[in-house]
Amino acid sequence: MPIVIRKSNQDVGRESNVVDLNFTPNKSEVLEATRKKLEEILVLIVDHPGEVSVNIVQGERTTIFKIECSRRNFGRILGSRGKMIAGLRTISLALTARHGIRSIVEVPYFAAEAG
Repeated sequence: MPIVIRKSNQDVGRESNVVDLNFTPNKSEVLEATRKKLEEILVLIVDHPGEVSVNIVQGERTTIFKIECSRRNFGRILGSRGKMIAGLRTISLALTARHGIRSIVEVPYFAAEAG
């Protein structure tokens, strides 16, 4: 049986926590907020947070978030079987798609060491 939660009569007229649903940030604000959020997450993931940054490259139809990192942080960013980078890509897509922006997350390529 579903639970029904109703506002009390005292809360009906209140406007203390009203959110303006008509507010739409412009494209540059959305991209910068997404870049900052990705950077915040990456700093928490890697072992050497000073060596990680995210840059924005805008194409004609797609925005690319380029992750700049050192080789020693690369494994942490990829994660086991690519799960970490897949999660980061999902987050960036969710944050930008709502505003009609196509985005991808790109990581640097490091060639495998011989040995």
